[in-house]
Amino acid sequence: MQKIHELLIQLGLNDKEARVFLSMVKLGPAPVGKVAMNSGITRTHVYDIAEELKERGFVSAVEKRGVRIYEALEHAGLLALISRKYKELEALEKKVAESVSDFEQLRAGARQKTKVRFFEGAAGVLNIYEEIKSDLRKLKEPFEIITIFSPDKLEKTFPGWFDEKHIDIPPYMIKRDIVHESEIFSKHLKDREKSASQYSYKIWPKAKGEFPADTLCWQNKIAYVELAEYPSGVVIENEAIVQTFKMWFEKMWEGL
Repeated sequence: MQKIHELLIQLGLNDKEARVFLSMVKLGPAPVGKVAMNSGITRTHVYDIAEELKERGFVSAVEKRGVRIYEALEHAGLLALISRKYKELEALEKKVAESVSDFEQLRAGARQKTKVRFFEGAAGVLNIYEEIKSDLRKLKEPFEIITIFSPDKLEKTFPGWFDEKHIDIPPYMIKRDIVHESEIFSKHLKDREKSASQYSYKIWPKAKGEFPADTLCWQNKIAYVELAEYPSGVVIENEAIVQTFKMWFEKMWEGL
């Protein structure tokens, strides 16, 4: 009896449900009163449990002369129930597997995840700019990229940077730069304005000091790049951080 009780627990029944079911097996068709006496569970609880087991397919019920009679599944019936539930779980497994994108969207909406990646050396920092180019190529609709940078530092770290045009500006891209005052940028400006119809910039005067690090913001990403003898950078993916930076950027933009 204990072994069967444990099997019923594995099928999802709790202790009292298993006791009621086994009493029904032992008694055969029986009213709630008899099942209560045999199982040692109060009549009220047996009735509630019996109705629950009926809803789940473990027992059946009929009315005889105004009395509700319950009967547990036979061994073959229990096997058939397990087989049916197995097929239902297989179908459910398939549906859950197909809904992975919906789950990811819900999780993204409920919890902000932050992804941080670090880059070191000239080659590492160049990977940041390559990532930006790769992301831009995937988009075919209007979007904005905003940057705060020092052209002199950029050219010093990567000689010939502006001649090579490392970051092209697609015609559908909105580009805004806050640029540290620089003769290099002035020479390059005409080419940059021709490459995008929605390009605008504002100059950060030398008197205000040169930016210690460059900042690039696109989609849900923001990159901070220190252009020094041994350059380094970090890319952060977080919507809240990006939105905060955009608010700062707008205030700076308005003030220039």
